[in-house]
Order: sequence, then structure tokens, then C-alpha cells
Amino acid sequence: MAEADGGFRVFWLTLFVAGAVVVLAFGWQGGEPWTAAAFVAFFSSLVWRSLIKRPLVVPADDDRVRRAHQFLAVTAAGWMASGVLAAIAALTGEGLEWMYVAPCFLLMGALNLWLLFGSRQA
Repeated sequence: MAEADGGFRVFWLTLFVAGAVVVLAFGWQGGEPWTAAAFVAFFSSLVWRSLIKRPLVVPADDDRVRRAHQFLAVTAAGWMASGVLAAIAALTGEGLEWMYVAPCFLLMGALNLWLLFGSRQA
């Protein structure tokens, strides 16, 4: 069952990559490349977090604390990247609604960074 689940997840990962390429291509063609990039950055971080939570292959010396820190770092990076790309999208005229979204994304990224670095013991 574990092998079938891994193969199924690899299929969905491949499908996600193909979808991300299509979103970027249509976004670029439609004149909204920053919007497309913001979506791809956000959903890529979701996929990456899923792989951190449930790796395809669990190593023998698995360190759950290290994986938790990786999870927080990827979460922060996804929020920050999406926030920066959303701000660029708003400034280039791809939609003023991004001016409302970008600060929220950046705030969520900053909160995750605070959680990551503020929670570590000296």
C-alpha cells in the first residue's frame, strides 16, 4: 500500500508541475505574468510542505525537529515570495486587489519567520 501511495503522489506531483507551467505560460501570454507567478509560488510552497510532512522516502535517521524547521522555513518563503510577487503585480497594473493581498501575504510570511527564529533556544 505504501508503494502505491508513493506512486500516486509522484503522479500528482508531475501533474502539478505541468499545471504550474501552463499557468505561467497563460499568465505570460495574457499579460499577467506576476499574478501567475504569485499563484505558482504560493501553491508550490503548499506542495513542498506536503512533501516535508510526508516524505516520499523516510530516511533511517529522520529528525522530526529538523523537518519542522524546514516546514516553517518553506511556509515563510512561500508567503513572502507570493507577497512580493503580488506587490509587483499590483505595481505593474495587473490588478489593484493585489494591494490588499500583498501585505497580508507578507505579514503571514513574517509571522512564520518569527515563529521559526523566535522559537529556537539560544
